[in-house]
Amino acid sequence: MIITAGPAGAVVKPEEVLIVVNSESADSVRLGRLYAELRRIPSTRLVEIKAPVQDYISRRQYDELIAGPLREAIDRMKKNGKKIRCLVTVFGVPLKISAVTPPDVSREEVGKRKEVLEKKTREKKGLERQYEENKEDKNISGRLEQIKAEINGLQFELDRIVGDDTIAAVDSELALLLSPSYKLAGWRPNPDFVAVRGRLEDPPHALMVSRLDASSPEVVEKMMRTAVAVEKTGLAGKFYLDARGYTGNKSEYAKFDEDIRRTAQVLGKGRMPVVLDNRQELFGPGDAPAAALYCGWYSHGQYIDAFQWSEGAVGYHVASSEAVSLHEPKAKYWVKSMLDRGVIASIGPVAEPYLTSFPPPSIFFQLLMSGQYSLVEVFAMSNPFLSWRMILLGDPLYNPFKVEPAYPLKGAPSPPE
Repeated sequence: MIITAGPAGAVVKPEEVLIVVNSESADSVRLGRLYAELRRIPSTRLVEIKAPVQDYISRRQYDELIAGPLREAIDRMKKNGKKIRCLVTVFGVPLKISAVTPPDVSREEVGKRKEVLEKKTREKKGLERQYEENKEDKNISGRLEQIKAEINGLQFELDRIVGDDTIAAVDSELALLLSPSYKLAGWRPNPDFVAVRGRLEDPPHALMVSRLDASSPEVVEKMMRTAVAVEKTGLAGKFYLDARGYTGNKSEYAKFDEDIRRTAQVLGKGRMPVVLDNRQELFGPGDAPAAALYCGWYSHGQYIDAFQWSEGAVGYHVASSEAVSLHEPKAKYWVKSMLDRGVIASIGPVAEPYLTSFPPPSIFFQLLMSGQYSLVEVFAMSNPFLSWRMILLGDPLYNPFKVEPAYPLKGAPSPPE
C-alpha cells in the first residue's frame, strides 16, 4: 500500500485551515491573528467562539459554545465554496470535556470495583519496591507488567460504569465535528490511522486538529515563530528513544517497548543520528544533548530534565497524564515542561488514555522524518482514536524535514505487530 499525500489525499493548504480563538481571551485572539499572518491564512478563516477561559468545560458547554458555532461557520464557508480540512485551537480555548454521569449508577457496584482496584494498586506498589531491590528478577518484572495491564482493565471498566469514559479532549471531539451523531462513551476508530485506513465500514468524516497552546502566550508565540523559521533550514540534532528493556511476553507494555526499539532500528537507517536507551532507567540529566526528536516512557507527571533541546524539536513522552493541564504553574507534566524548555510540537493525553491510544513511534516518526507531510497530517495518520483524549500541540503546518528529508519513506509504515 502506498500512502496518498495526507489524510484527504492532498497536502493541507493554509486556506484549508480554520483558526479557532476564544473572544473571552485577548491573548487568544491576538495569537490567532498572528498565526494567520505568519502562515498567510486568510483572515476569513479565523472564527471566534465565546467560552469560559478554563481547561475543563461540560459536555453541554462544548455542544452549545464550541461545536455549534463552529459547525455553523464551516457550513457558511462550504456554501461559499471554501473547504476546511484542519482546525487549530488557540490558547484560551478550553482543553477538556468533563464526564457525563449515567443516571442509573449503583454505588454498591462502584464500591466493589474500587476495592478490587485499590487492592491491585497496593500489590503493584509492593512489586515496584521488590523490583527496585532486584532488577534482574524476570519473574518480578513480568508480574509487574501483568498487574499494570490488570489495573488498566479494571480502571477501564470502572470508567465505563461511572461515565468517566465520556471524558474527552475538546480537540479530539472536534475531529468528528462534521460527522453524524455517535456514542460518547469510549473512543471511535480514526479512519485516517494507517493501520485501518480504507478498512472501516462507513468511516466518519474526520477533520485534522492541532492546538497552539502552552503555559503562557509568550511560549505559544515562540512555538509559532520557531516553526516558520526552522522549516526554512531544517531540523538538526539527534533522535533520542527511551525504551525500558521489556521482553519475553505479549503484554501491551512489552509490545509498545518493542515498537520503540523497532523505531530505532528502522530510522537508524536514515540521516539523523539515533540514540536508543534500552535500560529500565530513563535518560538522566546531561544524557541527551542536541535533542531534535524524542519518544520515551514512563515517568508519570514528572518531567526529567535530561535534554538540551534543538531549535524546532518535536517529541512526546508516553504516560497517562502529560497534557492534563498546560497552565498549572507548578505542574511537571511532560507536555507543559517540554514546551516551556523549547520543544515546539508534542503529543499528550488530557486524561488516562490507555497505552493503545498513543501514536506508535515507528509510524509517527517515519512519516515526520520523510518530509512528505505536515505535523497535523502526521498526527492524523498515526493517532488510533478520535472522540477520546489524545491531543497534538504545535503548528499544524510545521514540516521540519521539508527542505531535507531525514528518512526515505517509500510506502505506508507497517503497524506494530
